[in-house]
Amino acid sequence: MKKIIVLLFITQSLFAQKLTKEQLISKISNGTCECITKKEITKENLELTLGLCMLEDFNKYEKDIEKYYGKNVIGDNTKMEALGRDVGMKMATECPAFLKLVMDNIDDEEADEEIIEEEPLITGNFFQVKSEQFITFSIKETSGKTVEFILLNNFDNSFLLTENILKSNDVVDVYYYELEMFDAKIKKFVTYKIVSDIIKK
Repeated sequence: MKKIIVLLFITQSLFAQKLTKEQLISKISNGTCECITKKEITKENLELTLGLCMLEDFNKYEKDIEKYYGKNVIGDNTKMEALGRDVGMKMATECPAFLKLVMDNIDDEEADEEIIEEEPLITGNFFQVKSEQFITFSIKETSGKTVEFILLNNFDNSFLLTENILKSNDVVDVYYYELEMFDAKIKKFVTYKIVSDIIKK
């Protein structure tokens, strides 16, 4: 009787490890794909849902997973990443739902990168340059308003100012940011406009 039990145990173990690595990945991929297709996935829960869907197949193929990725895969980040990478690559070619989620996520990330606040721009006539500790200059807008700027940082077109290329009344676009600095003469903080780019029109 004991021999029969041992034989049955050995037989079950052999059948439990009958998959090749490619077959294993294919089965986990198919199961995960079917799982995420049934669930409502958002950008926020994408990673968690994918992980939970993959875990549903762990018990089914535990022995095969141990054979190709080692023991305690769930508790080992390196092993888990290797399995997730293999399954993800398979799903990218065979699971339309997963591919759509990935593409949507990439589009969202690119859109987030594009949402960058543009620096303010003033267009007007260049005049009144002063070269002291810092180069300062003024722009007269079409409305007649005069705006003063300071050159503090180097940028591609800074040579227009440092090498005196610009002439009085040249029409320019000036990009700038505002910086609060302490004015020792009047002993208080003052907000200055710092040029970040200047383009001759």
